[in-house]
Amino acid sequence: MKYQVLIGDGMADHPLEELGGRTPLEAAPTPAMDELVRRGVIGLYCPIPEGLPPGSDIGNLSLFGYNPREVFTGRAPIEAASQGIRLGPKDVAFRCNLVTLTDGVMADFTAGHITSEEAAELIAALNQTLGARYRIHFNAGVSYRHLTVFPGDSHPSDALARAACEPPHNITGQPYAPALPSGPGSELLREIMEQSRTVLAEHPVNRARVASGKLPATSIWLWGQGLAPKMSSFAETHGLTGAVISAVDLVRGIGTCAGMEIIRVPGATGWLDTNYEGKVSAALDALERLDVAYIHVEAPDETAHQGRTDLKIQAITDFDARVVAPCLQYADRHGDIRLLVAPDHFTLISTKTHAGGPVPFGVFGPGIPASGSAGYSEGTAASSGILIPEGYTLVRRFFRETDLRF
Repeated sequence: MKYQVLIGDGMADHPLEELGGRTPLEAAPTPAMDELVRRGVIGLYCPIPEGLPPGSDIGNLSLFGYNPREVFTGRAPIEAASQGIRLGPKDVAFRCNLVTLTDGVMADFTAGHITSEEAAELIAALNQTLGARYRIHFNAGVSYRHLTVFPGDSHPSDALARAACEPPHNITGQPYAPALPSGPGSELLREIMEQSRTVLAEHPVNRARVASGKLPATSIWLWGQGLAPKMSSFAETHGLTGAVISAVDLVRGIGTCAGMEIIRVPGATGWLDTNYEGKVSAALDALERLDVAYIHVEAPDETAHQGRTDLKIQAITDFDARVVAPCLQYADRHGDIRLLVAPDHFTLISTKTHAGGPVPFGVFGPGIPASGSAGYSEGTAASSGILIPEGYTLVRRFFRETDLRF
């Protein structure tokens, strides 16, 4: 048996008045996901354990079959693994967003979706100035997503790991001052963030962006910190080999920590312009030699953080037509393949951020009975009567149970 796990990041949402009381999933045309659950099973699962913050780090750990309560140490150290950054036992990694702060407000947590090439120049400038001054290291990532490492031999790792740091996407369009780091180690973090504004203010990259009508990166934002995680491998956990296809370091980092093959697809951006076809082709090629292929699509989450209902519907439509549909066709041709489709959490248009609670999953393939469901949505999942409270057990059952019944 082969397995495909298709993740529409942040795809689930609450009903919206502007959509006549429907969710974006209900408003978007999703014939492939609808067919998948008609021929398989739909239900609800809880990717975010009670008491933990709703985020892609925790939600995706659940979808890889890991109990977040046991392995989660922070988002940044997972992303560090994706970038090949080896953390010492006391090193603390922070996620470092390039953001746009305007008139006391978090105007854009992506700095206008700055390109990776532009961002690399800004990160290099930060290393030349603040890196040496504070004995830290900035590591360039993708677009606005970067990392800062505080070596344990130069900084109080216990204090920094316990600082209260708000994700910048939680405060889009809101005053940022109340969300600045607080608690242990926060004074240093706030100082570095403030100093970054001076470095970035007159940088040629930002001058060029402003001249062309784009948002500049006015500051860094430090958050998501933690020490290196300790995880068993995917093979040890599930007895299977697997590959991960994603545009974002977080998901690739989970795969790296799990000892999985990481496939980097040219043109994979984490936005609406991502290379859907390239991702699917890479996954299907991987299934020729491995047991499991994960395809992660970031666009539904990113568009919801922007508060753009129209773009979230487009992202869901593209995910269905350009990822789920060809994977379902492939499964039909081969006959020995199971599919799992799910988001990793809610990302709400109404608040522009994540929320906890059970979200819909759909499974199809050998050993899974046909439910005849009306379609794939939050509502049909809720009416199924199926609820998996410990979200990480969903894929464990998906992989292990020959006769998968709920």
